[in-house]
Amino acid sequence: MKKAVVVAGISAAFLVVAPSAALATAPPTPSTSAAPTSEPEYPDGPMTRVTKQLSLHPGKALPGARVKFDFGCSTRPEEDVDVRSAALVADKPGFSFGTVKNVKPGKYSVTLHCGPETSTATLEVLAKQPAKQVTKVPAGAPQTGGTDGPVDGSGAPVAAAAAMGVLALGGSGLVLARRVRRR
Repeated sequence: MKKAVVVAGISAAFLVVAPSAALATAPPTPSTSAAPTSEPEYPDGPMTRVTKQLSLHPGKALPGARVKFDFGCSTRPEEDVDVRSAALVADKPGFSFGTVKNVKPGKYSVTLHCGPETSTATLEVLAKQPAKQVTKVPAGAPQTGGTDGPVDGSGAPVAAAAAMGVLALGGSGLVLARRVRRR
């Protein structure tokens, strides 16, 4: 019985709320006096200046590395083309390459300004690897606690073979001694 009362209450709530929600989300009727919201008109027609979105090669680099910019931009003579980023210094003229600045590792946006239009790509600056520390490998008895023999362990197989030979001879001698006693 309780479930039926709950379901009935929820259904009644939807019946009250649904008409107002439907009216609130109805699309506005178009008016004839509103100005169209489109791209600005140019004397030569609409123009898309960024003809190829900006991409970076490589997309991940260490500080000091060279990065190639790949993009297409068609501007008017009075408009500037520029590539800007907090992580890169773009080479001029041509903006074909840039050098990664000495910045903290992380992701940085690189923006192509093609007249008033822009295209953005992401550059990941990698952490510099610390210089490898060269250490001298100790050799001989005083440094390692071993003997004055070879450090690479090349004498170990010979010693093992000699020990196995001694055990084999000793075992053979034991077998022969038992046979002699039994007779």
